Amino acid sequence: MSPQYPEKSQKNLIKKKKRKPKRSIKIKPIKGRILELKDNYKKNGKKRISKVYHSFSDQEEKILEIGKRAYYKALAYYYYPSLPDPEFIFDYSKKIGFFINLDTYGITLNLANTPNIYLENELEDYFFSLSLHEISHYIFCPYDTLTNFRLLAAAIRGGVNKYYSPMVVNIFADLIIDQKNHADFPDLMNWELLKTTESLFDKSANETCSNLTKVLIECYEILWGIQIIPNSQRDEIRSNASKNICQIILKNFSNENLWEKKVKAIGKQLVEILKKEVQLNNNFQQENIKQKQSPFILPDDVLNIFGDLTELKNPDLIKQKSPDLNAPVEDKEEKNIQNLMEELAPELSFNTMRDLLSLHGYTDSTQNLALWYRGQAKGLIQIEYFQRKKGGSIPLYPETWRIGDAIESFDPIQSLLVSPVIIPNMTTRKWKYDYGIGQEKLSKIQDIMIVLDSSGSMDWNFNKKSISGRYHISLLAAFSAMQYSLQRGSYISAINFSEQIIAQPWTNDLTKIERVLLSYQGFGTRLPTKKIEEFAQKAENPSLILVISDLEIENWAPSKKLIKKLLAMGHKIISFFIDGDQSILLTKNFQELMERGAKFYCIDNIDDLIGLVLSEVKVLHQ
Repeated sequence: MSPQYPEKSQKNLIKKKKRKPKRSIKIKPIKGRILELKDNYKKNGKKRISKVYHSFSDQEEKILEIGKRAYYKALAYYYYPSLPDPEFIFDYSKKIGFFINLDTYGITLNLANTPNIYLENELEDYFFSLSLHEISHYIFCPYDTLTNFRLLAAAIRGGVNKYYSPMVVNIFADLIIDQKNHADFPDLMNWELLKTTESLFDKSANETCSNLTKVLIECYEILWGIQIIPNSQRDEIRSNASKNICQIILKNFSNENLWEKKVKAIGKQLVEILKKEVQLNNNFQQENIKQKQSPFILPDDVLNIFGDLTELKNPDLIKQKSPDLNAPVEDKEEKNIQNLMEELAPELSFNTMRDLLSLHGYTDSTQNLALWYRGQAKGLIQIEYFQRKKGGSIPLYPETWRIGDAIESFDPIQSLLVSPVIIPNMTTRKWKYDYGIGQEKLSKIQDIMIVLDSSGSMDWNFNKKSISGRYHISLLAAFSAMQYSLQRGSYISAINFSEQIIAQPWTNDLTKIERVLLSYQGFGTRLPTKKIEEFAQKAENPSLILVISDLEIENWAPSKKLIKKLLAMGHKIISFFIDGDQSILLTKNFQELMERGAKFYCIDNIDDLIGLVLSEVKVLHQ
């Protein structure tokens, strides 16, 4: 029985006599569904949902009024969070329920997708309960996209297929928010779940309920102390999985820092059930990945009761109610995802991050690797430029103070140290001052040329858990210097050398530089002296040339000659010696270059890059 609220009427909404449609919404009345959702595609191939509105009957108008009242009551309960306006539809196929529209990031409520409820107060209670659930996704879990990404990553790290991970996260989020709402509305939540599931276990029902649905219902039974599934339809293995999931949920329930561990553990409980219950869509194409669609199909009873568990949420976009005049929603979403992935990169292996990106339609392996390195390298290296200038006056030594000198320059203490009797022009003293040289930090740093060694000795190793090797450390150094420079208005050029030369002239386009840096070759080591000199001559001002190599260079004699020439032209040269022996820097060749201003850093591991500051002083004649 529905919870009783005295202030609500018990008006029966059933009208046996059919009436003509009362008003038209957008087009002429069409017999059948009130609203249809059709998939259209723009010229760029991106999916767009077009909505065809039909008309409301008198009864539907009344249900619409109740639905709106229930939704805004739920919104008021959460103190009116800033959410996009909801959309109320009638789809009598009941394939669409209450869900978050991933095109608008607003809530869509199908007011036709209700069980056998006829009384006004029961309809309002039902819509209120479901509205609480959908709004709670924004309020409690995942409440922002970064949290959602972390939970997806946790599921993947737990051994769940990347396409199962949204299902695990959505199940976890549903249990969390429903348990929170149940604490405030226990009778209402129990009644709504009983109403929603009452037809599943009807003796007259011919269809068999899926194991996934039974597992989820059993979880609610355990959490809320109710019984829905008949004892005859219970299974020990399935029941144990439900008990384990509930134990995971309830342990330290309020500690959000444990969410990732809980999702990982719940994924292990659900993985075998998902493998059996979720079917592969044979019509799935590569284009579907770009549209963020799952290649798996959920059982119909799961869709009808728990909604589309495969959906990917991006709650951060709800903050942008109106589209940016300078960018479409798709571009804002892409930028948002890329920024969040950069923030997450230090926490994730590349394989996990690649799986997350592929879920959102990012399938370009080079682009994904560049995004991972951006996050890994962020803030490792700082580059500071100072210019010399005249500083303040500095006291050098005391000298005789004579009559006629400024009285302010007379130093009585120094005079008394010479003689207790002060005699002008003889024992009187003052200080001799001179101007010192100071330094001023420049806000804009020099343009940077990155010269990266991708020879065979610069190994680059990939495995399931991590990426390692000399080239990996080189990329971290290159990406960190590049990002730091571009953020301060500098231009970058890049030369990737082995037996071949891959180069990008001066630019401020991040992606062009990244593709050069990520083009690993793995052959010989010949420093491209001609290309370096060509880029150096085309630079508008003396630049910083950053050479990253293990210094096992075959053409050392012409390379040394070039370095001397570049230093004489005013360019600065800094070289990272990857896995280098510090003693080699004591040899005559390196000592000569360092005396001329070249700098060498021996880098053995990533820790050597953390907090590294590259400082250069620019002399300005005044």
